[in-house]
Amino acid sequence: MNIFRSISNFLKRKSTTAYDGAGHGKRLGNWHPSNSSINSLLASNLSTLRTRSHDIVRKNPYAMNSIEAIVSNCIGTGIKPQSKAKDADFRKKIQELWLRWTDESDAAEVCDFYGLQALVLRSVIECGECFVRIKIDKRNATVPLRLQVLEAEHLDSSRDGTLPNGNVIRSGIEFSKNGKKVAYYLYKEHPGDSCFSASSSVRLPAHEILHIYRPLRPGQIRGEP
Repeated sequence: MNIFRSISNFLKRKSTTAYDGAGHGKRLGNWHPSNSSINSLLASNLSTLRTRSHDIVRKNPYAMNSIEAIVSNCIGTGIKPQSKAKDADFRKKIQELWLRWTDESDAAEVCDFYGLQALVLRSVIECGECFVRIKIDKRNATVPLRLQVLEAEHLDSSRDGTLPNGNVIRSGIEFSKNGKKVAYYLYKEHPGDSCFSASSSVRLPAHEILHIYRPLRPGQIRGEP
């Protein structure tokens, strides 16, 4: 009789829902996930996630070594382009020009272009995203182009609202009426720097900024650490 009663109770529980994951038994009673959009979830939790990610990489050698291994496997000594021009002399000149520019590419004059690749990937893994500002610098001897790598904290996430022209700012990113990114609001200095002045962020056109992150859900506008 006990066996039949157990089977009967089991069938009753199974008939209450079409999916086990939608049940409300003892094991699922305390599971109350949010149905908010990914952007709403990140807006309220991103700062904490990113700060803790920084902290664990600083303090935990396993986390640090994991990042080093990924960067080494993905970037190595650098992802190097190769000219496919048919003219041999032109191809040689292009390659020489490229090699000269790689040493001048960093606006901070710390890394070469391949070092920037590793730095960007490290930032994406640790922070979830990274920004690269494209700067035209005519003082650059080879090509008037420099790249400035900025951590995710440079984006002014407090910027939100609708502008008079109908554009919408969400977490520091300005979108046009049709949803296209048109600008980013970035601090000139890292807000966590001891010499940071509480000045307002600067609006920079989207074509000057590379926002590098891995979207995990449709419509996601920020990277997840």
